Amino acid sequence: MREIGIPFNKWSDDRLRSGKKTCTSRHKSYGVAGDYFYTAGGRFRLQQVQSFPLWFVKEFLWEAEGAGNPQEFEAIWKSLHRGKFDPWDMVWVHFFFNPHKIPHMNESAYSEAPL
Repeated sequence: MREIGIPFNKWSDDRLRSGKKTCTSRHKSYGVAGDYFYTAGGRFRLQQVQSFPLWFVKEFLWEAEGAGNPQEFEAIWKSLHRGKFDPWDMVWVHFFFNPHKIPHMNESAYSEAPL
């Protein structure tokens, strides 16, 4: 377990704060399960980091990414990547949660829980 840094834009920060965003896709892996990071939305712990093609994220993980639909996810991706969206690009999807927003869950309970 270590602290990592994952940069987020305002669009993502807003969705982290509201609890709508529970994963983020990146071209590189920023950590492993158990690592944690801070944003304006609080402290978050990585649950899993897995590689998927970008088309899979758009079709099946758009809601977890905080988007309203697959087209919004693609538009946000393009706004961050100079208008490019290659569906066959492999990306690292970082799944996370905020342990303080789960009833009866805290940091020590999570760190002792089996995976």
